[in-house]
Amino acid sequence: MLSYRDYGSRFSSNTPVLCLAGLTRNAKDFHDLALALAPDRRVVSLDARGRGKSDYDSDYTNYTLIREVGDILTLLSQEFNQPCVIIGTSRGGLAAMILHGVRPDMIAGIVLNDIGPELEPAGLMRIMDYLGITPEPLETWDDAVAALKASNEKEFAGLDEDAWRDWAKRTFRDEDGVPILDYDSHLRDAMIEAGSGTPDFWPQFRSIADAPVLLLRGENSDLLSAQTVRQMRRIKPDMTAVTVRGRGHVPFLDEPEARMAILSFIAEQDANAKR
Repeated sequence: MLSYRDYGSRFSSNTPVLCLAGLTRNAKDFHDLALALAPDRRVVSLDARGRGKSDYDSDYTNYTLIREVGDILTLLSQEFNQPCVIIGTSRGGLAAMILHGVRPDMIAGIVLNDIGPELEPAGLMRIMDYLGITPEPLETWDDAVAALKASNEKEFAGLDEDAWRDWAKRTFRDEDGVPILDYDSHLRDAMIEAGSGTPDFWPQFRSIADAPVLLLRGENSDLLSAQTVRQMRRIKPDMTAVTVRGRGHVPFLDEPEARMAILSFIAEQDANAKR
């Protein structure tokens, strides 16, 4: 069974929002953003299969983008009666591009959070260095913070201790005071089985050329390069691209430039829907 957080009113006429998290992430990443959006629209934030409060799949080979896109399509058909804006972080953004190619009528616009059609090998290698591996030690929340710093401190050098701890709370779940990975560790097996090559999502990106798109890139991102952003803008000149300062992969979406860009983008889609 899939779990999702549901904010705002399903009866609002404003453009609804669907939030899709990254590979090991979940709905917690979007909580503050959802609260900011929910006063005048519905916001749904999904835990993909094997993440957060959604059930773990007994067959890890089902942890694929295609299977996850199928799950999202089911959610869209059951819960939304009008096109939505999808905010997709990392893997969630890849899913959004695939979804648009299948059901463009369901999507009013796409926010890509630090993801594009070309993924940098260095970023993929860093992710594989921690994917599905429980840090040692991991007995306290200080350990959880230390584990995050070990993988991310260079790209997020300006974070204070409260921000690191908040990040840890979104990354791990609490079991009797002990932080635990908040996803199925078999995601690692699924990624290894999928192969080590660098995926190419340029066809999927070209398929969204006629859709409103906002791109957010962390200034220090090791997964989405500035060169890839330039190529994306050549293909889609009307795409809004915003650099989020002091962030790597991925921005938290609470940064002033990210939040302002998202709110403006969604307001534009509200206006488009009323024309």
